[in-house]
Amino acid sequence: MKQVLTGVPGLDGLLNGGLAEGSATVLVGPIGTLKSYVGQQFIYEGLKRHEPCIYISTLQDLKDVEGQVRLNFGWDLKPYLQKGLLKFVDLYALWAAKSLDITRPLDAGQVVERIFDAEEGASGGRELFHSLSPLFNFLEDERIVLRLVHAVMAKAKKAGVTVLFLLDEGAQSRQVEENIKSACDYVLTTEIAGKDRRIRVTKSLTRHELEWHNLILTDKGVKVEVIL
Repeated sequence: MKQVLTGVPGLDGLLNGGLAEGSATVLVGPIGTLKSYVGQQFIYEGLKRHEPCIYISTLQDLKDVEGQVRLNFGWDLKPYLQKGLLKFVDLYALWAAKSLDITRPLDAGQVVERIFDAEEGASGGRELFHSLSPLFNFLEDERIVLRLVHAVMAKAKKAGVTVLFLLDEGAQSRQVEENIKSACDYVLTTEIAGKDRRIRVTKSLTRHELEWHNLILTDKGVKVEVIL
């Protein structure tokens, strides 16, 4: 089984070497537990390794994402965008366009079309879905989101693309969260414990422990402080 390094120090050790190539992972936890940074670091690690990457954003446009990673970690995404190594799918623009039309749900076809266009011809590399939670607010039927998750996973597995979904705990029904966890190969969970942010491997394709470990933000990115 070929493995893909997450790029998060300490996390790959907990995963026994990384994520299986072509697998799907969901990172779920409360807002403020550094999930966004973990996802961005996962993508940036792939770019540094010259892997094709897809960044699907429901929360920020490209300008905001570029500014955030440059400000926080000094990462420059422009060279990778210019080379075509990074594809950015802006779903946030769809929400903004519909912001004044509150009587109709968002057209699911537009969402699917943008995602599948970016995935067309994909082979290997990484895909970040940041985040699934807004879809449950803007699409009329949560079953559409679940079907989309399964479709993305199926296409990714066939193409050898390793996918990471981010999910805000409690922003959708518990049943939906459990369905997504069940569908994914890996489940990473975050929490806030006192003044600490913590992470653990809840589900994995390889043997793993269930202990919580500290998740720490540095000027170079996030890292996991493994508690023995």
